Amino acid sequence: MRKRIVTTLALALFLAGSACLPWAAAQETSKEGEAQLKSSDSYKVDLTVNELDGGKKINSRSYLILLRAESLPKWTDRQRLRVGSRIPYSTGTGPGNNTIQYQDVGMNIDCRLLPIGNGKVAIDTKWEYSSVGGEHEIGHETQQPVFRQVVNSVDAIVPLDKPTVIAEIDDVASTHRYVFEARVTKINP
Repeated sequence: MRKRIVTTLALALFLAGSACLPWAAAQETSKEGEAQLKSSDSYKVDLTVNELDGGKKINSRSYLILLRAESLPKWTDRQRLRVGSRIPYSTGTGPGNNTIQYQDVGMNIDCRLLPIGNGKVAIDTKWEYSSVGGEHEIGHETQQPVFRQVVNSVDAIVPLDKPTVIAEIDDVASTHRYVFEARVTKINP
C-alpha cells in the first residue's frame, strides 16, 4: 500500500513537472526578447500622410518624432507635434457685431511607443488634420469659412524599419483619401 502511494505521488510530481516545462520555456523565451530592450533605447518615428484623389497621390506630408523608452516594459512618454496656422474669422453679422474668433488649422500628432521585442513595437497615435475649405465651400450668404477636419486614433503593432500603413480614411466632403503610414527605427545610443 505504501509503495503504491509513493509510486502515485512520484508519478503525479513527474507529470506536474513535465506540464510546466513548456510554460517555463515560453517564459525563458520572452525574457530573452525583453533582455534585448534597454531603458535607454531611442526610436525615430517617421509619420507620413498621403492624400490621394482617384487613387493618384496629390499631396504628401512627412513628420518626424523621436521617442525614448524610460523604463521597460512601459509606454514611452507621449510626444506631441503641432504645425499649422490660426485663421481669423468673423462671428458677427452686422455693424458692431463683428467678433473675431480664431481657428487652428494644420496637423496635430500625439504619439507613444511600447517596445515589445522581436523586431516590433506597439504604436499609439492620434492624428488631427484640419484645413480651410476652398472657395466653392464657403457659404455665399455668410461668407464664413468652412473648416475641414480628419481625426484618426490608432493602436497598432508595427515591425521596425518597415513603412506600415496604419490607417486609411475617405474624406466625406470630397473624393480624397488619406493614408497614414508609420516607420519606426531603433536608434542605438
